[in-house]
Amino acid sequence: MSATEKYDVLVLGSGAAGKLMAWTMAKEGRRTAVVERKYIGGSCPNIACLPSKNIIHTAKVASLVARHREFGIETGPVSIDMAGVYARKRDMVDGIVRVHLDKYHASGAEIICGEGVFVEPRTVRVALRDGGERTITADRVFINVGSHAAIPDTPALRESKPMTHIEALDLQRCPEHVIVLGGGYVGLEMGQALRRLGSRVTLIERGPRLAPNEDPDVSQALLQLFRDEGIDVLLETNVVGVSGISGEHVTLQLVSGNDARTVDGTDILVAVGRIPNTSGVGLEKAGVEITEKGHIQVNDRLETTAPNVWAMGECAGSPYFTHVSEDDFTIVHENLNGGKRTTTGRLVPYCVFIDPELARIGLNETQARERYRLQTCICAGRLLLASLDPLGETWIFENPD
Repeated sequence: MSATEKYDVLVLGSGAAGKLMAWTMAKEGRRTAVVERKYIGGSCPNIACLPSKNIIHTAKVASLVARHREFGIETGPVSIDMAGVYARKRDMVDGIVRVHLDKYHASGAEIICGEGVFVEPRTVRVALRDGGERTITADRVFINVGSHAAIPDTPALRESKPMTHIEALDLQRCPEHVIVLGGGYVGLEMGQALRRLGSRVTLIERGPRLAPNEDPDVSQALLQLFRDEGIDVLLETNVVGVSGISGEHVTLQLVSGNDARTVDGTDILVAVGRIPNTSGVGLEKAGVEITEKGHIQVNDRLETTAPNVWAMGECAGSPYFTHVSEDDFTIVHENLNGGKRTTTGRLVPYCVFIDPELARIGLNETQARERYRLQTCICAGRLLLASLDPLGETWIFENPD
């Protein structure tokens, strides 16, 4: 067993909040260690936000080239080289990782590559990537271990070896027919991109509409957009069985209401949600409790149930966006220096990078009506928006016109 090494700060996971905390604490003169299992800088620059935007932009260029005659442009035969698409993305990711390593070096924070598991309060044992192990303890610990794509318990789905966003972003071939499971952000972005890169795409959503967290009129506009691009969208449809191997040939058994059918394809992309990476990291030995959904239990200052241990980002149940994770860092860091920041009531920008992009800040109309009991009313011949407060008093907010 390795001797325990003492640090001022230990960060488990190098995502957006974790790396910012590490760089900042080290620059402030604290001996800081960061334990990262696989991706330097976290998911965003490696397998999520940035590489997906790279692929999406390439897909948009491909779409514009395919429509060149609409713009009065004549060109010769055009084909898509998926190996070239991948190489462009890989070059970008490699460059960003180098930038991260430079920032670690400049800050003085030590990055330790390996699998970290809590063995007692504020103490982590690391199985090093290159062999051996180290045990690190610290006065302050920050957990930023992120989340991973969920694979449903549909019979034989896991055995079919489906893609998640990670494998989809590493494709060096153009799948003939991709079946996308899920009509949320990832399914929408990757489904449209793959269609524009030349794949036939079928998108299956078990709910009654795409982007279920958006207003119904927005969901309807998305449905029309996707169908206009030649994407086959199946709503209120459940996958009850799978046969075959993704990347070769697959058959999905579907049920919609009282109707049963099958759909054949070459590849499956699963995009039905994410699971926090809180299992198997020894949180119970650190005195850190989790919620029913598997997130680390935190208060509105992102403090866990263990003294001097904070959790930030997706693993803490914060909205699954990089900019929110960065705000988590800001909240914790300011509070460590006497601030009184909380997560309560913060406005969260949302964006889905389909083309055209879908974005909003805070609540949508449906959520606002539900939360604040908003109603429309006629007063003196004018259409007004009203809200009933908990005491039953009516407040007039604005003229919707």
